[in-house]
Amino acid sequence: MHNERKISHFFVNQWSWISYLVIFIITFVFFTWLQAPASFPDPDSFYHTEMSLLIPSEGIQKTFPWLQATILKDSFIDQHFLYHVFLMPFTHAMNPIQGAKLATVFLGAGLLTLFYWLMRAQKIKFAFVFTMALLASMPFVFRINLVKAPVVSIILLLVGLYLMFRHRYFLLFGLSFAFVWAYGGFILIIVFTGVYAVVSVFADLWRHERARNFFIVLSHNREVRLFIASCLGVVAGLIINPYFPNNISFYWHQLVQIGIINYRSVISVGNEWYPYSFFDLTANTALVSILVLASILSTVLQYRPPTKKVVTLFFIYILFFAFTLKSRRYVEYYVPFGILFSAFALGQHMYHLEWRRVWSRALSLYMQHRIVGTILIVYFLTTIPTVIIKDIHSTHHDYTSGIPVTRFAGVGSWLAEYSEPGDIVFHSSWDEFPVLFYHSPKDYYIAGLDPTFTYEYSKELYRQMVDITLGSQSTYLYRDITENFHAKYVLVEANHFKMNSNIKANAGFTEVYKDKDATLYQVN
Repeated sequence: MHNERKISHFFVNQWSWISYLVIFIITFVFFTWLQAPASFPDPDSFYHTEMSLLIPSEGIQKTFPWLQATILKDSFIDQHFLYHVFLMPFTHAMNPIQGAKLATVFLGAGLLTLFYWLMRAQKIKFAFVFTMALLASMPFVFRINLVKAPVVSIILLLVGLYLMFRHRYFLLFGLSFAFVWAYGGFILIIVFTGVYAVVSVFADLWRHERARNFFIVLSHNREVRLFIASCLGVVAGLIINPYFPNNISFYWHQLVQIGIINYRSVISVGNEWYPYSFFDLTANTALVSILVLASILSTVLQYRPPTKKVVTLFFIYILFFAFTLKSRRYVEYYVPFGILFSAFALGQHMYHLEWRRVWSRALSLYMQHRIVGTILIVYFLTTIPTVIIKDIHSTHHDYTSGIPVTRFAGVGSWLAEYSEPGDIVFHSSWDEFPVLFYHSPKDYYIAGLDPTFTYEYSKELYRQMVDITLGSQSTYLYRDITENFHAKYVLVEANHFKMNSNIKANAGFTEVYKDKDATLYQVN
């Protein structure tokens, strides 16, 4: 009994640092379990893995001949350069797929631990509970466990928030600079500091009953200097950059044409670019919805105004909410910043609560309505874990039923042995490229990463590619594939029956390889 008390006292007294270890271990074990299947839910994971393998031999790629019918062929920007550098030790030290998965587990566990640290640094009550709420949100968990760069973006934004709230101008400048090299969504750090600056300026004007001159407030406002520091950091990152000045036009395509305008009504884009409905989003992230609603109600019902930090996080949450309704890929931002807003808003309220009185009042209400109270307690204690377990099982199933790492391994091995370096392969879908790129990087392909890059390169070629791959065009295939796409091989995935039938019916193509994944034809 004495030893048990000593252990109990140790954990209570040392919880401030043990809690970080607990969060990291829980997250690490959970994410390792998710990553265990030999598959990727998203084909882009193959691309990122291969890019990390190519850096030592190819260096900084300023052209991308692997995508022949895209704007990237002659002018390429590795917008995830620092992310690919981070993957390198993992993908070179072990099996590349396993290395990329392990790196992703470390990033995910680090993100959750950093999320907890940020709240602790800001003295937010129940930081551990809010972190567990983030871990229980499966749409978020699914997205950050993909071998993709947004997890790095969220980490940088959380660090950016800390630097903003502590007014570390030079460090914020450095982080903004690094952001440009790490992820194409660097504009978000400017948005964050911009929102904080606007909120602060209006708060200062309101506090002084609009008596002060607007420009005086602007010139003396510390948050405006944060905005300037982030802008200067981003500009420096763009200019002091091996890709300058071509990176400017690339980011126009990536941030505006793909990220904001998006051609999903004109061309077939990736699933992540399609919208969430309001009801699906609020239902799939029910815990976030409940927390945000409770936060808004508690803020409205308080007699004291919310802090600038709370208002800033509220507008950031609204921004990501709107973005997620437009494209479901932004759910990985919507969830953590929704919970962060709730933590700051509720935390502000909790500091002024007399917890003994709250507990006494709750106990009194329970004793007065014991039957109803017991039913509600039992309901929530059974329903919430059931829903979370169901969501975890569904997420694990998504990872288990993803793209096997052996997809196109057979055809890739054949191409690696028999094709010449730089031979062009006409393939049956743009999203096949990352897998083919990983298994046979010596060959070149037609389209990939996003169909917008092909659409912007040549609308005519894009439409012809779609017609051929969907089987709409059944004649003159040899002429068009050789003259317009300069292909030496044609790869048809097993589920493209009509295209396969058309290729077989046209002269000039010889079947050289076939397995359960695809059929490969050599162009005579």
